[in-house]
Order: sequence, then structure tokens, then C-alpha cells
Amino acid sequence: MRKSIQHAARLTRTLVLLLPLAAFPAASDAQALPAAEASPISTGFALPSSAGSLRYAVSASESLSSNSFGSQGTDSSTNFTGDLAFITSSLRDPFSMVFSGGHSLATSYQTSYTFLNLSLTQAASAGRWTLLLSDSVSYLPATASSGLSGVPGVGDLGVNPTQTGISPTPVGVTPMPTSESSAQGVLTGFSTQVNNSSSLSVQRQFTGKSSLLATGSYSLMRFLNDTGGTATSSNPGLDSDSDGASLGLNHRIDERNSLGGNYAYSHDTYSGLNFGVPRPATTSQTASLTGTHQFTRKLSASMAAGPQWTSTASPGDTPSLSLFVNLSGRYAGKFSRASLAYTRATNSGYGVVGGSISSSISFSASRTLNQVWLCAATAAYTQTSELPSSAALALNVHTTVEGVQLTRSIGRSFSAFASYTVQDQTNQGAQAAVDLFSGISQVEGFGLTYSPTAIRIGHP
Repeated sequence: MRKSIQHAARLTRTLVLLLPLAAFPAASDAQALPAAEASPISTGFALPSSAGSLRYAVSASESLSSNSFGSQGTDSSTNFTGDLAFITSSLRDPFSMVFSGGHSLATSYQTSYTFLNLSLTQAASAGRWTLLLSDSVSYLPATASSGLSGVPGVGDLGVNPTQTGISPTPVGVTPMPTSESSAQGVLTGFSTQVNNSSSLSVQRQFTGKSSLLATGSYSLMRFLNDTGGTATSSNPGLDSDSDGASLGLNHRIDERNSLGGNYAYSHDTYSGLNFGVPRPATTSQTASLTGTHQFTRKLSASMAAGPQWTSTASPGDTPSLSLFVNLSGRYAGKFSRASLAYTRATNSGYGVVGGSISSSISFSASRTLNQVWLCAATAAYTQTSELPSSAALALNVHTTVEGVQLTRSIGRSFSAFASYTVQDQTNQGAQAAVDLFSGISQVEGFGLTYSPTAIRIGHP
């Protein structure tokens, strides 16, 4: 009951913060914009939607947080952020980049920190062959939780961190079964971490409807010295290296349906101690049936499911069998977007433990109202359990992250936003390698964003 009252109080405060936005004059009169202008009014940063275009944004915001990184009391921070994304004009061999980063300056006893995210994608086509090379790197003060940057309260909620740079998407592309980006990670205390993931995909189109896709990937996670945090751990985290490969065959049955099969292999190794002992390497193999269906021009769904065998390099441990599932649905209209996904798969443990299996359901939606208002909401729940091993005790974590943001245009390039994010996590079982966040954290953010319309950077 007490938690419900606290949530209601926080929500009321957020609504009060939203009220001043209504006082700003509209960016245009009651007359509708010409259709050819494609709504040039800014409601915050957005990824470019066409080849040969660039978009950027800079923001200044203030955030109020409670129980942030496990600290007690209420903290306030001043945030300065920047976003940049572009797609080259080449339709055959496009290159794309997405950057998000900034600095959060503590105005109370919370630690100041810097956060950076960079994703690069290069596609190349030659006859029936298509090659896709991608790399993404992040530098964050804790586990990514919301928005493009992964940091709540900085005004980028509703900007999905999806890959760009190849259109249409190669037939048969499906997420790696062990991809940790498909689920909300386990929340930690202040544990500065660097994540890097690289992949190379080669697709061979046999006919107009059938193709073969091979992918190789490598990723790493490193925890840096975090002795300056408000909730530090004796161990900075469990570093990991992961490599994997997959081979998939896909056939497009008709304009609305496709069906395929995929085999994936992943191998995770760990450095450092978990519960005072080295963590053995883990290996996963997955065979899945994949499919997509286009219900309408705006609504689509995809699925991948099959058995997953996981083993650990420990004497006496036997391979375990589990079910891999990746289901998703997407709606993309002119003024509204929404996605719903469910994922169940093994992963390297988010630096918390040496290998885990997670079941996650996530939802995101955004809608433009009267051309000058944008409302975005996200919600994710993940249950993460440590893989069985004779060298470790069981750990079970329940993680929930919810957020809502309202943005109001102030002219054609400026906008104001207010957001509210709740993070809730409970832990059961043994102690982890890093300090886990436990309890409820709430973050309120409000600020201004300058984001002009897309800039042309070439001719298709």
C-alpha cells in the first residue's frame, strides 16, 4: 500500500511537470501542414528514414531520481546529450551510423558519469550476394534500461535503437538466439561497463524466393574500476567474451509469408571470480524454425522457436535442454507505432553471473497527436535464472522497467519533454559477481531538445 501511494505521488508530480508544456504556443496555426512537407515540426530526435539523409539533436535536461544505482534518498542531475544518425545515399552499398552520448553532472551526492553509444553498419551487394558488417559499442554507468542511450530521463524514450543502413532487410535475418539485446538486462549498481559487439553476415540469394544466410559474431563485456560509485562492489563485474555463428535457410512462400530454419552456436568464456571461484565456459546450440507473416501493410509478425542445448565446461555437469523462443509483432502507421516481443534464450549473464537463461516480454508504442505532441511508452519484464552448475549457487532475478515520455514541439526545431521511468528488481538466491540493484528506482526528467529536420547528404 505504501509503495502504491509513493507511485501515485510520483506520477502526480510528473503530470504537474507536463502542464507547463501546454502553455507553449503551437508551432503552426490550426491549418494543417501540406502533405508534401511530411510534418517538418520537430518532436525530438528521430532516426533518418530515407537514404542520403542525416539527423542530429542536442538536449539539456534535469532529472530527479530516487534509489538511483542503489543509493538512498533523492538525487538530481543536469544532463547534456547529443544524438547523430545518417544513412549514405547509396541504395546498393549503404553505410549507416547511429550515435548517442552525453554527460550527467550530479547536483547532489550522486556520482557524475559519461555515457556513449555508437553503432556502425556497412552493406554491400554483388549479384546474388549481400554482405552486412556491423559493430556497436557502448560505455555506460550501469545496465542499459530505456531509450536510445540506455539512460532514463534524458529525453530519448521512444527512439528505438534499431539497425539502419540496409533496405529492405535481407530475407531470413533473425536475431542470434543468445543475443542479450533482445531482453532487458539485469540491473546493477554503479558499475561502469564497456560492451562491444561485431557481426558479419553473408546472404546468398538462390532464387527470387529462397536464400541462405551465414552469420559470425563476437562480443565482449568489460567492467571498469567503479570505486567512485555510491553503491560499489568488491568485484567490478564478471568480464566475458562471446563468439557465435549461425546458418539459416529462408523461403518466401508469397508476398505475405516466409518460412525457414536456423542453426546457431555460441561460446561464452569468463574472466574474474564468481562466488570466489572461476566460472567455467558455457556453450549453447540452437535449432529453430523461423517464419514471418504480413497481416496488412502496417501489421507484421515474426517467430523463431526450437530446442536449445546448453553445457558448461565443469566436471560432472551434463548438457541441459531448454526451449528457445523469439516472437514479435510490429505495427507501423502514419502517426502510431507499436511493437510487442517475447524472448526466451540463454545469454552470458550480463556480467552478473557466468551464464543465465532469461524470459522477457517487452512492449513499446508511440503516437503523434495534432502534429506537435508525441507520446511514447515502453515496458519490459525479464526473469533471469543462472544456468545450473556445480561451481555456483542458483540466482533468480526479476526485472521490470517502465517508462513514459510526452514531447511538445516549440517551433520547427525545438521541443520540450517530460518523462517518468520506474525500475523494479528483486533478487532471490546467492550473491552475484557485482552489486545488484534491489528495490524500486524512479526517475523524472524534463528538458529541451534542438533537432532540425533531416539534412540531405547525397543523391540516391
